[in-house]
Amino acid sequence: MEFSWQFILRWGPFILEGLVLTVKIFALSAFLALMVGTIVAALLRLGIRPLNALLKIYISIFRTSPLLVYLFFFFYGLPAIGVYIAPFWCGVLGITLNEGAFLSEIIRGAIQGIPRGDWEAADSLALSRFQVLRFVVVPQALRNAIPAIAGQLSIVMKDTSLMSLITLAELTYVGNFIYDCTFDITALFIVAVIYIVLFSIFNLVTNVVESRTRIRR
Repeated sequence: MEFSWQFILRWGPFILEGLVLTVKIFALSAFLALMVGTIVAALLRLGIRPLNALLKIYISIFRTSPLLVYLFFFFYGLPAIGVYIAPFWCGVLGITLNEGAFLSEIIRGAIQGIPRGDWEAADSLALSRFQVLRFVVVPQALRNAIPAIAGQLSIVMKDTSLMSLITLAELTYVGNFIYDCTFDITALFIVAVIYIVLFSIFNLVTNVVESRTRIRR
């Protein structure tokens, strides 16, 4: 493999477009998955039995099935019954529901780890159960679970590569397309390097967030 500026100049814009789309999918899916995971974990703590049963079914289904199954279902299956969703939103929806299930269990465990004294202190302020969760428990749980949450969200970035299978021209799709056109592995090498850089940036950001939110005793 020889480095060629001509290759970069010719295919660089396509790789950049794929990178932008990958970052968009990751950012939106990670945010929505964290929101879903937090809400599901908080609702489970409220102890409403019928709701808990539905949420546990949701968690069980999405934690025990491959993400690709849902991507194909949303992209190929729903149109069969007259429901059409753009490929971008099929991908975001699939990742959000899948990773949201995993994050909900992480956050639920963090909520259970909050000391009983904090619950009692919040109750003494005459806060409702929902207010205790929203203002006291969930913020602490999220802070304590940052390492585990970061580890799960890093999987979201890997999940974006599956979007190529539903015709989204993200980074992996572009790399494969260029290789099919040129039979030159340079594009695949560049894509691999970009993923490494993206993961490095993500890890740096999460380390900074963790250090700034850590309680020093």
